Formats: sequence, C-alpha cells, structure tokens
Amino acid sequence: MVLISKNQNYKSVIKLLLPFEEIILQDYFLKSIFFIVSFFLLGLLVKFIDDAFDEKAYSRKIALVVSPITAIFWAYIMSLDPAAALLLTAIIIGVLVKGKIDNVAFVIAVLCVYLVYFFIGDWQFIFNIIFLFVLIIISIGGIIDEIGNDFVDRNNLFKKGFFRKIIHWFFEYRFVMKIFVLFFALIGTYDLLFFIAFFFWDLGYELVMHYSKHVLRKRKFYYNKRANGY
Repeated sequence: MVLISKNQNYKSVIKLLLPFEEIILQDYFLKSIFFIVSFFLLGLLVKFIDDAFDEKAYSRKIALVVSPITAIFWAYIMSLDPAAALLLTAIIIGVLVKGKIDNVAFVIAVLCVYLVYFFIGDWQFIFNIIFLFVLIIISIGGIIDEIGNDFVDRNNLFKKGFFRKIIHWFFEYRFVMKIFVLFFALIGTYDLLFFIAFFFWDLGYELVMHYSKHVLRKRKFYYNKRANGY
C-alpha cells in the first residue's frame, strides 16, 4: 500500500491556472511521464545555475533570470504530490546542510521555492510522522553523498586503483541517496515512479555537469591557441 497519496486539497486558484489534476494526473502513464520529465528539467536547471556561478561555464545574468523561474516550477511540482515535495525538499536539505547554497541565485531560488509553496502547497510530508522520518533519512543520505563527493574530489580517488575508483564513482554519482529513495519506494512509502523521477533528476544534473566540462575544455583550448599565436 502506498502511504503517500496525492493530496486532493490543492489551492483552487492553482487548479484554475494549471488544471493538470483533470488533464494529466488522473492518467497514471501521463502522470509518470510528467513527473519524470519535470524532475529531469529541474536537475538540468539546477546544475546550469550551479556551473554558471561556480565554474563560470555559462552567463551569470542568465542564471539569475533562470533561478526564480526554476524555483516557481520546483514549488509547483512539490505541490502536486507529497512524494515529490518530500524528495525535492530532501535534495535542498542535503545541499543546504553542506553549505552548497553558496551563491545569490541559489539563495533566491530556495527562498522563492518555499515562499511559493507556502501559498500553493500543503505540509503533509512534514506533519505526518512517517513522512517526516522518511524525509530525515533521505536527507541524511543526501548529506552523506555531499560529504563523500567532496572527499573523492579532494583526494582524486579515481587515480588510485580499481577499488578506490569504485568508491569515487559511488559518491561522484551520489548513490547513497538513490539507495535510500529506492528502498522507501520498494517498501511502499511512495510510488516507484518517484524513484525513477529522482533518477532522472540526477541524470539531468549529470548531463549538464559533463557538458559544462566540455564547454570549459573547449574554452581553455581556444584561449591556449590565441596565447600561442594561432
């Protein structure tokens, strides 16, 4: 039995403006596609903003414009299902505790997410003791992933033998949180589709990460050519 079910008490104004309740969310297949694509887009947008500020791979001005748009979309997706609210909040808690909300775009985004959610969402995933427990456990998984990711990056484990490469890969792609999310889906806390959606959030994030590395390598190559008179 799925413990987290879709909340039926959405704000009426949201129903009028974005009537997905009647159009998409009543059909399981369409609902699954909608959440998977939405999580994927959120992962893309978050990493775009991150790399615009931390790696200077993209325009910071564009990232500042994208930030509140992403936050409003994030809050809206949270409002559609308590499971989405739980997972997306766990992601925020994980990076917040590790101090990764470290630029103005992310500060604006987090503030916007919960300001918007205050008006359009409900707090079932906080006030229900089971949901709160799951939120805490998954958030801890996210924190462990962030700590592990920093550790493997700092120590270059991928250069130090097969076993250490496995450890590097495990934390580089943040598998602790994935395992926790999958576990709670398998025991029926929420629908398995939300694990798939979460996986696609991470996929979107990783795709932008690798594209950013390509952009930076290409930029470095271009500058090196100019410096050498080509």
